[in-house]
Amino acid sequence: MKKLIIGLLVIGIVGFSGIVDAKSSAKPSGVLINGLQYEAGLASSAVAHKDICAILYGASDSNVGGDKESHKMKIGGAPFAYSPLADGSFWVLDTINQKMKHFAADGKLISCFTFPGSSSEKFVKMQDMAVIPTGGFYLYDSVEGMVIRVDDKGMPKAYIEGLPNSREIGIDSKGNLLVANPVMHTLLRFNPAGELIERYDGQTFLSTVVDANDRPLGVKFNDLEAELFRADKASPTVTVSLAKFPLQTPKERNARYVSAQLIGSDAKKNVYLQLIACDKLGVIHQYRFLRLSSDGKTLGQADFLAVAFLYPRKKAITPDGKVFGFRSDKKSWFPITFALP
Repeated sequence: MKKLIIGLLVIGIVGFSGIVDAKSSAKPSGVLINGLQYEAGLASSAVAHKDICAILYGASDSNVGGDKESHKMKIGGAPFAYSPLADGSFWVLDTINQKMKHFAADGKLISCFTFPGSSSEKFVKMQDMAVIPTGGFYLYDSVEGMVIRVDDKGMPKAYIEGLPNSREIGIDSKGNLLVANPVMHTLLRFNPAGELIERYDGQTFLSTVVDANDRPLGVKFNDLEAELFRADKASPTVTVSLAKFPLQTPKERNARYVSAQLIGSDAKKNVYLQLIACDKLGVIHQYRFLRLSSDGKTLGQADFLAVAFLYPRKKAITPDGKVFGFRSDKKSWFPITFALP
């Protein structure tokens, strides 16, 4: 947990003070890019993002909510989750404006619907969402600790309660819901009717990302190595190791892994792993994304230039295998992609 917190601080908007050694007065020796310090070699070789479009902040349906539209500051500005589709369009969880919104690749609004339960008297804090392949959505209300399955028009079809403090929700190929809850030390799988069909207890590292056979994947890491696992059985949970990823930066840099996270999967069922390494002064030595086969074989990888505004928001994977996120300025929200080789 400590390493995860450090990793978030490293790429947060507030800078690197959270990981600076209190006993050291040395200053970071990296290259400063967008407020973040990079090791010189990484700074010159890392892949930059590509803007998809620009959507103005505001309160209308064609906008997305920012800080100025925040409902009594109950939630930070900019959407927390989004889901790119094969045609280049994308769904956005616009919690500040209390709506799910579907935008075309050029930023034009296609459709939208109001969150179930939202009204002028009630602000619904939706924190995550998943698009169901056969139609509809799962929406996670973090205040109520509840997932709501809705149809394409936002009409509730099922309620799954008792899920406070969940980290993320996801979906498998059958439209079943996966919920990662580190407080409960479990990963849960529900069918579309809201019935619990599997639980993987005692495994806080398992994610909602699944392999080609819908088996959950997870990653553990220490200072010098990350390891990919697959859950082969639930109740009791049985996991197997698929691959290890040793940190390969030169020893004299004194870099360490501070974050390892599975991001999602593409249409070919490849999965995507993010590995971040920094030194004690907060200089980023690795900000890497890897494309892996379902059994953990590395198919491609690249270091990217981080975008601080993404945190703590959720990144996603496009069906054709790009990393999907966003950047922001004072006026607009920019969905972006990073391309792997």
